[in-house]
Amino acid sequence: MYKRDRVDPEVDPLEWWKTYSSKYPRLSVLAHRYLAVPGTSVPSERIFSTAGLILTKLRNRLSPSCVDKIIFLNKNKLSE
Repeated sequence: MYKRDRVDPEVDPLEWWKTYSSKYPRLSVLAHRYLAVPGTSVPSERIFSTAGLILTKLRNRLSPSCVDKIIFLNKNKLSE
């Protein structure tokens, strides 16, 4: 459904989401969560800290892709 809408590349994403948030409420929530610019550097510092815990002397041969996936899974896991 949302894939059928044509998007002008010149349109401001914020304006687009203001216009279509009622049409796509769930996507709008995701867009606000994942497209927002963090107000501080804390989230990126947490990721560097996590990477430091993952990349140890015993795990120094992990590919960058594998490290990215491990960090992604670690930071996006559901709370138990």
